[in-house]
Amino acid sequence: MITLVSVQSVEEAVTRLLSRGHPTVGQTAQALGCSPRTLQRRLQDAGVTYGELVDRVRAEAACQLLDDPSLHLYEIASTLGFADPSSFSRFFRRMRGVAPRELRPKGSRDRVPAALGAS
Repeated sequence: MITLVSVQSVEEAVTRLLSRGHPTVGQTAQALGCSPRTLQRRLQDAGVTYGELVDRVRAEAACQLLDDPSLHLYEIASTLGFADPSSFSRFFRRMRGVAPRELRPKGSRDRVPAALGAS
C-alpha cells in the first residue's frame, strides 16, 4: 500500500491523536498507514523531525485551549499529554516565549484546586 505522507497529514494525525496523550511515532505512522521509518524519512525530507512537529502541534493546540477561560491550566496540560502544569508552562515558554498565563483571557480559571496540591 502506497501512502502519501506529507507534513500536513502528519500534523493532522498528531492533532487527532493528542486526545489520547502524547502520540508516539509508531501510533502516528499506524494512523497514516505507513511504517515509523517511512514516516521519519518523509519528515526528514521535509526538514523537520517528528519531535519538532509534535511540539509545534502541541503549541498550536495549547494556544487554542488557552483561549477558553473555563479551562484550568492543569486541564490544558493534561489534555496535551503533560504530566503537570509546570511541565506544560516550561514547554509553552520555550515554544512561544511567554508564560501560558500571559495569554489567558481575564477571569480564566488558573488556580490549581487544593485537592491537586495548590499551596
